[in-house]
Amino acid sequence: MIDEAFLPFGDLVDKILDIPGATITDDVHGIQSYIYEIEIGTPVELDISVDENGKVRIGSVPPLYRVNSSFRPSYHSITIKAEKYTPPEHGE
Repeated sequence: MIDEAFLPFGDLVDKILDIPGATITDDVHGIQSYIYEIEIGTPVELDISVDENGKVRIGSVPPLYRVNSSFRPSYHSITIKAEKYTPPEHGE
């Protein structure tokens, strides 16, 4: 079971990539720009567990705190690169 403070990893990825304003428009100058590719790097804490059926569950959360102590949580770093996918018009 994933620690309740953590999100399923797929949910974290969805939230990172949910970027409003992917289309930027300047009607005055007749210019329009699109974001079709993005790359984001971030530190992350992971909670990895195996459920009663043997399925691995990965929970994730941005680092919750940074406190000097004798035990420090292990931070991982992930880089996510996403590109907009446009399917072929004729199913090719």
